[in-house]
Amino acid sequence: MNRVNCLLTNKGKGVKLDMHLSRNATIKGIVVRGKQLGRTIGFPTANIAPYKLLNLQKGVYGVYVDCRGNRYIGVMNVGERPSFDDGNHTTYEVHILDFNENIYEEEIAVEIAFYIRQECKFSSVSDLIQQLKKDVHYTFTLLGGNTHIDRGRLHA
Repeated sequence: MNRVNCLLTNKGKGVKLDMHLSRNATIKGIVVRGKQLGRTIGFPTANIAPYKLLNLQKGVYGVYVDCRGNRYIGVMNVGERPSFDDGNHTTYEVHILDFNENIYEEEIAVEIAFYIRQECKFSSVSDLIQQLKKDVHYTFTLLGGNTHIDRGRLHA
């Protein structure tokens, strides 16, 4: 699948567990060690072992991350990481904006604010990096536009 086919028309729509609920879906779990592939391309991720699996569409999401009593903005991928041919197991990994702390074995909560795009395989790591930059910019614009951001933390 090429990069053009990765964009969806429902970009920016919230994801609800149930259409009757007023709050966004939240994934809670423990941060576990992954293969640290994101770190090698400038997008370190927290790999989450969720307590409860949600029936989420594979793809990329704009999220809020609650960690150590603070709220951050992030971009989460739910899927199989096809650009790395990493098998067919589903992973939940979140890149927390402007965050560089060791949180292995700690609990985090990830609130899904909106869906960005479907997961897809990129023809090169460079193409993947360019798309991740766009995903981060889009998320920051939607979630950080009306707030003061200090080192990734949201302030009203």
